[in-house]
Amino acid sequence: MIRTFTLVFLLVFTFKIGHSQKKEADSLRTLLATAAKPIDRFDLLNKIVLELTSWKGDNVDSAFCMQMLQIGQQLNNDSLLSISYNWLGSYFYLNKGDNSSALEYFFKAIPLAEKTKDKRRLSSLYFDIALVYFDIQNNREALENTLKGGANMPEKSHELYDFMLIQYQGNMAQYFLLENIPDSAFYYAERVSELTLKLKGGQSYDFTDLTFKGSAFALLDNQKMAGENFEKALALTDLVESTSIKLLFYSNYIPFLLANNRVEEAGVQARNLVALGIKRKNNNLTLAGAGFLRRVFDIKHQVDSAYYYSQMEASVNALIFSQNNINRVQALAFNNQIRVVEEKAKEAEYQNQLKLYGLLTGLGVFSIIAFMLYRNNRQKQRANHVLEETLSDLKSTQSQLIQSEKMASLGELTAGIAHEIQNPLNFVNNFSEVNEELLSEMKDELDKGNINDAKLIANDAIENQQKILHHGKRADAIVKGMLQHSRSSSGIKEPTDINALADEYLRLAYHGLRAKDKSFNATMKTESDETIGNINIIPQDIGRVILNLITNAFYAVNEKSKVESQKSGISYEPMVIVSTKKIGDKIAITVEDNGNGIPHSIKEKIFQPFFTTKPTGQGTGLGLSLSYDIVKAHGGELKVETREGEGSEFMISLPL
Repeated sequence: MIRTFTLVFLLVFTFKIGHSQKKEADSLRTLLATAAKPIDRFDLLNKIVLELTSWKGDNVDSAFCMQMLQIGQQLNNDSLLSISYNWLGSYFYLNKGDNSSALEYFFKAIPLAEKTKDKRRLSSLYFDIALVYFDIQNNREALENTLKGGANMPEKSHELYDFMLIQYQGNMAQYFLLENIPDSAFYYAERVSELTLKLKGGQSYDFTDLTFKGSAFALLDNQKMAGENFEKALALTDLVESTSIKLLFYSNYIPFLLANNRVEEAGVQARNLVALGIKRKNNNLTLAGAGFLRRVFDIKHQVDSAYYYSQMEASVNALIFSQNNINRVQALAFNNQIRVVEEKAKEAEYQNQLKLYGLLTGLGVFSIIAFMLYRNNRQKQRANHVLEETLSDLKSTQSQLIQSEKMASLGELTAGIAHEIQNPLNFVNNFSEVNEELLSEMKDELDKGNINDAKLIANDAIENQQKILHHGKRADAIVKGMLQHSRSSSGIKEPTDINALADEYLRLAYHGLRAKDKSFNATMKTESDETIGNINIIPQDIGRVILNLITNAFYAVNEKSKVESQKSGISYEPMVIVSTKKIGDKIAITVEDNGNGIPHSIKEKIFQPFFTTKPTGQGTGLGLSLSYDIVKAHGGELKVETREGEGSEFMISLPL
């Protein structure tokens, strides 16, 4: 399993390591022994941790991080606590292979970083959370958290912006490597290499970008270029102390050696990996090395050695992927989602209170005015009339606002979840009851010695279990969709190249669908108006809208392609066109497809929550509804033109 850059933004310059950094760390320890103020001790401990990271890689003593945590608790300082939790999760638990504990500390740090509005910390935390999901082979969650980290990156003027950008690009390269999408993996590997060279002052090679390039070339089946990059990286391994960076290299280099029948070399590197894992007490290193050695001895037909390392692999794998760890990770993620929902509810309640206080203040002001007018005999009738109308309007507005906010923050979410999740839960309950009966029957057949009948019953139970899993995932998708639909954006508008944004999400949608369905193919076209320049939007929100529209367009042409392929003598070319155009004081973003179009009878319903034209289980009906709300919040419009049997055209109109 490939590991990414837990510390890549701190390890870009790890090739000038050794005596000077060790001397600096020793000097900081001397200062720490005499520091009196807690905040001074915290700063010195933080510097020691970063110095140790820069020359010892990720092999950092947790005692330093625990001392930082104690000082943060003593001072009751949210910023210090978020840093301490971050370092404990990154430098100790994650690098020891304790994924669930690492995730626990990351989730402790996130609300503190949100409270202090520390975007740099939030970005780092989301990137590190992505690493946990990469380790437990949940690539989709890893991608979502990487995108969250990218959305929270500090301003470009911040001194750490380029380092954070490298980590973002590294995680994206990792995702596409794992999803076996070489062109996108190579694209992000190139971005890592370019920015690394820039930060290093134009030096020729860097261990991490050589590793990524070698891996991407291997996926592209360019063995010559893959070998050249891997060999250059191999020559630098002794200079790298970071176990996470070494694991990244070995996890790509050893499969390359095996694929090219260099079995003996693969065995040497795999033994190095196991030895390093045992030395560092790192389960991830040991698991990867044992797996590679098992493959080496299988190829060499040395059964005893292969069995020995398969036992080691199974033992370590059981530690990392135990049911207890999986349950703990799922519980932590779910609790974090609940926290986000509760915080949004509290924010909505606070806003309601502010509106109510504003209304009461308005009532007080108008009451004073009414009283003064009442004292004026010449305007008595007019004052009474104005006062009555004002009080009536204010009471009506107050009632509508309170009711609207309650429905938005609680009623709609609760009713939606209850309605949408009931169907898959019924399936789960029904199949569970059937399985209980089947297992009882199987037990009776086994007692009777009817093995064949018991096997048939077991097959029925397995099939039912697969259905339970399917409908459980359906329920999970519905809950996630509802949480996303209920989430109000707290992002800040910033100048954004809308052409680049549309192009990036077009590629992401295409490769995402290709990863799920290798048979899918479609022609993509972009028509960009280069005169638009940058516009002020919340890029992650508008990006979500564009991605949803493009994904729907690909779905439409794919469905039509499946039908047309069964008809003889008909040639159909699936096509999706994404265009941008400046129209007066507005810009238009258009997504057009040549699919089946939308029937006129349901055209007016497509932006309603929970309405979907997809088959049961393939859509929740929230994508277009959420997109409509996001565009409306930007002061724009989302419209659709469709020709049944010919295609559809969705247009986003945004003000300049």
